[in-house]
Amino acid sequence: MAASAPPTPPGPSATCPKCGTPSAAGARFCNVCGSSLVVTGGSSTGTAVAPGAPPLDIRQKVENDRGWLKRLQLLVPGFRGYRQGEDLREADSFLRIQIADKVKNARTTIENSRTALANAGQFSTLNDLAPMIADLMRLEGEIRHAEQGYTGISPAVRVNPQQLDRLYEYDYGFAEAADQLNQTIASLPSLAVGGAPQAVAALVSTARGQVSQLDQAFRARMQTVEGIRVA
Repeated sequence: MAASAPPTPPGPSATCPKCGTPSAAGARFCNVCGSSLVVTGGSSTGTAVAPGAPPLDIRQKVENDRGWLKRLQLLVPGFRGYRQGEDLREADSFLRIQIADKVKNARTTIENSRTALANAGQFSTLNDLAPMIADLMRLEGEIRHAEQGYTGISPAVRVNPQQLDRLYEYDYGFAEAADQLNQTIASLPSLAVGGAPQAVAALVSTARGQVSQLDQAFRARMQTVEGIRVA
């Protein structure tokens, strides 16, 4: 049996096989719907397996084909991606507001848990919660109001299809870090009233590290946005 033709990038006039949107030369994913634009054997099917290589896990293939935009949309429902003009700024604002709300939710959970810990006489971890609450309050404000204190996406920024995957990748890491923090502290209220100080201390330690990761993800995202600024 003849070997499958190697994947080839779409040409300048290529269109997305799913939504029909024109794509720039070399783009691997549609910048509107996130579908794969890699052509294998005459159709867009995503990542191909080289001859002689081990079989590609189907779960990994699905994940590869999904693209960063699709993955991001699963974490932030309603986010449609970036387009030129004012819609680009609106999409950026929508994403940041959603993440800021996730941060606020995490802070509220921790504040409620602090009260429960105090009522239960578990005072050993209260000193660790205070700086984490302060960090989340600061971070929430920076994320929600980035255009006031940070560059943000402004009319001077132009995002082309080659840069979209990189920006979506950072956005995904940004959203994922917020979700991971909320998942970690979800059990904190029950632990606070359950008389398990060691479990509370371990969870708080993990959460503090995740707050730091979220902060770093936000900085990386803003630096990426600034990196695509044009004069």
